[in-house]
Amino acid sequence: MSLSVAFEAIDPLLDLGSYSAAFESWLVAHPSCLDTVSKPIPDYSKRVGAMCELMAELHDERWSRYGWPVTAGGLGGSILHRSAMWDILSRHGVPGMGLFEHLEILAPTLVAFGPPAFVARAMPEFLAGRELWAQGFSEPGAGSDLANLKTVAVADGDGYRITGSKIWTSWAGYATWCLLLARTGEPGSRHKGLTAFIIELNAPGVEVRPIIQANGTDELAEVFLHEVYVDADRVVGDIGGGWKIAMHILGHERGTFAWFRHCFLYQHLLDSVDDGGAHSDATLGNALLDLAAVTATSHAGLQADAAGTPFGPPAAFTKLLLCASEQSVQDWILAHDPELAVGVQTDAVAVRRQDYLFSRIVTVYGGSQQMQLETIAKQILRLP
Repeated sequence: MSLSVAFEAIDPLLDLGSYSAAFESWLVAHPSCLDTVSKPIPDYSKRVGAMCELMAELHDERWSRYGWPVTAGGLGGSILHRSAMWDILSRHGVPGMGLFEHLEILAPTLVAFGPPAFVARAMPEFLAGRELWAQGFSEPGAGSDLANLKTVAVADGDGYRITGSKIWTSWAGYATWCLLLARTGEPGSRHKGLTAFIIELNAPGVEVRPIIQANGTDELAEVFLHEVYVDADRVVGDIGGGWKIAMHILGHERGTFAWFRHCFLYQHLLDSVDDGGAHSDATLGNALLDLAAVTATSHAGLQADAAGTPFGPPAAFTKLLLCASEQSVQDWILAHDPELAVGVQTDAVAVRRQDYLFSRIVTVYGGSQQMQLETIAKQILRLP
């Protein structure tokens, strides 16, 4: 019997109900761990720091290690453990995942396809908030048309030299590592010539320039690469297999991630439902219906992932529903409190404004709304 199988056989918290009950009880007994992160923090860098402190404690207390394989520093279990942890955190006042959204977007792909020795070292650092991650896909001329990217990786001895640029790179200004797509095939090879690499963002030849968004945060950044050397053991998947890696990542970003995000949207909605008038009932109803749709479709994605089954094209439905929910929840919050637009800039108001403005872009990032509709038309409805 392997060590991991033996461990799973004796750990009672691998039962999902036992894990959820134990984690809930621990949070009730240790409320101070949420004191900082549950307060509105307009300064984005301070918000990042607060989340990292929380994740360090959750890692040290073992809670965040459930749901990940032992080979990646985890304690066994499945995505259902992770979904339970974040759902419980949302109900105890944590406002969102922040940079740790990439635990549900990038980390599953790193665990499945990344270099085993590197993943075994890097995943615990990620789970503990000591080394954060960014995703380097979009370029100035290759956003929705990802297969048109121009960043190139040229073989050089035992590794590669990467040159190019990325834009809208989430959390690059705070991250240690970036999972990046570059072209190893001939120009014009489209999706067949792409390879996924892990690069260190403080390596020679890398420049990161934060982008201040309309909501005032610097969540996004530009990344410039000039002959950045990457060892061959930093390839994720196969050379020329970058499209497969990208689709695996996007399957999580557009599918299972919706569950995690919508838990926090529910709480944002509930926190504002106290004395709304009848004039806003329709807006509230729309938000609740949108969230209920996400609950149903994203839960199906969780179950598929837990069973080892790719969610596939139906993730496009989930992505569209999550976008609708994000905007309808924020529409309700604004309708419920019009002072949000012009009122006094308290910390709470500042954060709610940031959230509202962010909700306006959700139909673009992670694959535009038009792309999701095209996926549904071609791959599900089989339209010409």
